[in-house]
Amino acid sequence: MEISNLFGHSQSQSSGDEAPTQFKVKNVSIVSYLNTKPLVYGLEKGLVNHDFNLQKDVPSVCAQRLLQGEVEMGLVPSVEYAHSKGAWKIVPDLCIASKKAVKSVALFFNRDIRTINRIALDTSSRTSVALLKILLREKYEIEPEFVVMPPNMEEMLKRADAALIIGDKALHYQAVSPAHIDLGEEWYDLTGLPFVYAFWAGHELSITRNETEAMKKSYEIGAQNIEKISKEYSVGQPQDWEFYYDYLTQNIYYKLGDEEKEGLKEFYHYAFYLGLIDHIPELHFYED
Repeated sequence: MEISNLFGHSQSQSSGDEAPTQFKVKNVSIVSYLNTKPLVYGLEKGLVNHDFNLQKDVPSVCAQRLLQGEVEMGLVPSVEYAHSKGAWKIVPDLCIASKKAVKSVALFFNRDIRTINRIALDTSSRTSVALLKILLREKYEIEPEFVVMPPNMEEMLKRADAALIIGDKALHYQAVSPAHIDLGEEWYDLTGLPFVYAFWAGHELSITRNETEAMKKSYEIGAQNIEKISKEYSVGQPQDWEFYYDYLTQNIYYKLGDEEKEGLKEFYHYAFYLGLIDHIPELHFYED
């Protein structure tokens, strides 16, 4: 009998008098954005031993599926951790973060930002929505109306004065629309701290130490292949591979250290103060 994993590798069970070995494939929700590629590279390419069934979702869906128990682990937006009610743990050392400009989380607008009345939201990640609301309140002292729309800048700006767009689309729109603010840069200007957009989180008892180590190994391999990732991604995209390489090496980074934890805590304090979350969560990690 053979049990195959996602990449076609197989593991055989013995026959005869030997007790069969049980394999449990665990569902893991990942995101298809460029900035996640270094984290999942080793997993997707089959360069790390694992029994994960990788399923691609937008960030907000990753979190929803984890909350509903459909997956054992997900690459979740940081605000969603506050909604887990302590049921999740975080994989140590890894995250998606920026210090200063991030490029892939931006507010595009067609009028002076302080006169904006309505903003169209791309709700693929509720972390970016929460971050925007914090910045508008704390830096710009405005509280506009919000409307949810698919992430199409032209259509969004027909119905609103500004458009929040995240991920790869935000990278692409910058080439044609210089009128925008970078939310990572704005956060750093407000707090002097990095911003953590997402991290691996899972149910406390469902993920083993070997599996968290597989996540770390996947990133180690990905970090060694940033140029290859950039070149593969750039095929059919509007920018050359150097643009994406610079993004992955100059704007985004992946270390979840003490400063990043402080940035997370600051974000949770602001979000709680503004009523965007109902409590300030403690950070609990696997291997603690």
